[in-house]
Amino acid sequence: MALHTSTVISRKVSDILSHISRIHLAFPDHIPLFSVSASSHLNADCLESLVSSINALSPRAVGCLSAPIPSSNPMLQASIACSVAIFHTAHATPFRSDIPGRNAPQVGRWHAFRKKDQGGFGSGETVQANAENVNWEDVWAKNVDVSPLPPGLQSIPVDEAHTVIYLSDDAPEGLSNSLQALPVATKMGLIASSTPFVTGRPYTLFHGGSVYSSGAVGLCIHSSPRPELYVNFPGLQALTPPMLVTESEGNLVLALDGKNPSRVLLSAIEARKNFSPADDQSAKLLKVMKDDLFFLGVLENNAEHGSSKICQVYHINSGDPSRGSLALESESAPSQGTKVQIYRSLAHAKPDMLSRYKHSSSGEGKLRRMVFAVAPSDLMPNESEEHAETLVLEDTFLTASENGFIMDRYDDDETKSERPWTCKAPGGVAELQWSYT
Repeated sequence: MALHTSTVISRKVSDILSHISRIHLAFPDHIPLFSVSASSHLNADCLESLVSSINALSPRAVGCLSAPIPSSNPMLQASIACSVAIFHTAHATPFRSDIPGRNAPQVGRWHAFRKKDQGGFGSGETVQANAENVNWEDVWAKNVDVSPLPPGLQSIPVDEAHTVIYLSDDAPEGLSNSLQALPVATKMGLIASSTPFVTGRPYTLFHGGSVYSSGAVGLCIHSSPRPELYVNFPGLQALTPPMLVTESEGNLVLALDGKNPSRVLLSAIEARKNFSPADDQSAKLLKVMKDDLFFLGVLENNAEHGSSKICQVYHINSGDPSRGSLALESESAPSQGTKVQIYRSLAHAKPDMLSRYKHSSSGEGKLRRMVFAVAPSDLMPNESEEHAETLVLEDTFLTASENGFIMDRYDDDETKSERPWTCKAPGGVAELQWSYT
């Protein structure tokens, strides 16, 4: 379990360094996972000082640069956020992955139906020699090689690895496929913030004192109590009633309740928007999708309360009213029979993640949290020179990225197993919780 989780938010680098020093004194021989927000106020010397101090906690530290934490307080949002979690060296194994992901996604990929035993053609994916039971449709859909686990994870007994936490570039598919070799583990990854204007690197990842621009770094937690995992998507507005996916292929949803899904979306939008009489259906859809964000939410039935909750969300990339399909920013669309609902996230939404966890971290509950949150892509730090007071969230590791998080949850019930999926809904969170006494 996590021995320590905290987040310190301040414009004063000295306050953050003091907080890190206290962690070092309390946990001198264990493994840290950290993030530092890439603020415009964080110059290169300060960044180097912060990262060096965290790396001094352990030669096996892993971390990344993240986005500012969304807050209604502009001074706090403009501050540097440094989040640290400490894991027992006997129960956590750090790793570095350079497994490549897929190429840039194509909108509306179409994958031909193939039988599982067909071979000898395709797009050049390599599969291990003993893969006679591989579902070829699944491999082709993912369009990435089936790779072995990263070297740091290959010696861990697969029945003892229960949680993998990782920080990745924007192509995590190779690693997420590789991690399927840990079948009883829940995998939670943050797609690190884009940092070309901060460090000159597309992404900035840290592992064992080295800096990387691509791939992934992380920890595998094993031989210890499994944390609880929760996801939440505040701020999404339901546009349609619940529906069933009646046809899907690749990353395309082809029918919802037997209807044209693009027109279902457009009809829901038209009820709330005013359009020019000259606009045809394609023009209307293009206009609204330039502003608001739209998501397909997968619903999980709650029989006890007779209601449903969102358990997954997929960003809707585009729609085609003439053909009827909705293209999802995903490797694959929800399968036939899945209960779903269409949601909207308003343009320029401003989720207040900090207030939510500021209040929860001051409670009496004995919980340690690790929270990955989705920041709005247009989040702009306040440039005021005024300084907010230093804020420390005890027992809460809170980090955010405009690029979202990736999730693959284990469930004892095999019917509830899921493929890796990426959340890009602003304000969405994935939260691990450890109870302690």
